Amino acid sequence: MAERTDYYAVLGVERDAALSTIKAAYRRLASAHHPDRNPHDDSATLRFQSLVQAYGVLGDAKSRAAYDAGRPVEVVQVEPGAPWAEVFGRVLDQLFGVVDRVATRGQDMRYRLELTLPEAALGCSRVLRLPRQRRCEMCDGRGFDLSSLPRFCDRCASLGTLERRPELRAERVLCPDCEGRGFLVERLCSGCSGTCVHEVREELTIQIPARAQDGQRLLVRGAGEAGRHGGADGDCYVELEILPHPHLRLRDDDVWMTRPVPLPLALAGGWLEVPSLTGSQRIRLPQGSRDGDVLRMEGHGLQREGGLRGDQFVELRVEMPAEMTEEQLKGLEALASDPASFPQSQTFEAELEEGPR
Repeated sequence: MAERTDYYAVLGVERDAALSTIKAAYRRLASAHHPDRNPHDDSATLRFQSLVQAYGVLGDAKSRAAYDAGRPVEVVQVEPGAPWAEVFGRVLDQLFGVVDRVATRGQDMRYRLELTLPEAALGCSRVLRLPRQRRCEMCDGRGFDLSSLPRFCDRCASLGTLERRPELRAERVLCPDCEGRGFLVERLCSGCSGTCVHEVREELTIQIPARAQDGQRLLVRGAGEAGRHGGADGDCYVELEILPHPHLRLRDDDVWMTRPVPLPLALAGGWLEVPSLTGSQRIRLPQGSRDGDVLRMEGHGLQREGGLRGDQFVELRVEMPAEMTEEQLKGLEALASDPASFPQSQTFEAELEEGPR
């Protein structure tokens, strides 16, 4: 029969010791025999493991009752080479109680994304760099240096809160000494400065659907803050803000724009460069184009059901010269006097000369 370990002797307490006495002995011995404090003592790990095992049994009422009755109990194992943040965190959980170990869903995030009109109209892929809070690995999310055990807070009896009665009704407030932790620490964690978390930037690729609208919210599941203790990750809501285009505007499935055209080009015709959802395009300007004429670009609008696309319409604004030299004016006078150039004007003036009939 295997020899049975005397866990009371390991902790140096009497068999009828109160739980508070067992906890105090465990805290004192675990701090003294922590392997980080005994770097040159190869047996420190074994002593520390014995303390963890002893408190794992005696610190739990059911396990202690089974042990006292001689029944088998489950013993905490500390494997050689295990991460000390994990092992020491287990010690702290035993000493001060497990806080916030219920599976908690991560917080939702909101992100405002600016899109150009072409991106929103045609759809696109965008990479977001989202700020995410992750548990500090140096302190295992506890906020203080794990090389030393914290001290119980005497002011709140390690509850983390105090009762106040400003009027007739009592209320509980955070303990100012331990800031609600229930214990006092000597050194904050150098990795997170006591916040228990650190912020990282994570890249997230999302797909923007075609015909996205200003103010539309896209739901990206699982892209929010990480859940705690097995809880689901939160979601990320991406709100779209569509920046106005300097020239293009939408009308149902079509794109409209106004294009100024110099008078000489409108008269002579030629190639005209215009913006579109897919970039700059060249269209043919007919000779003798007039102010208000509309040119049509088939298939340059928004996607329709069935795979077809709308059109783009270019409304012309013939621009008159702002300034002209005398030589240019003489040239225009010669052009205006030519009957073949402006037949309607010539006919109208001839009718005026003939007088009413």
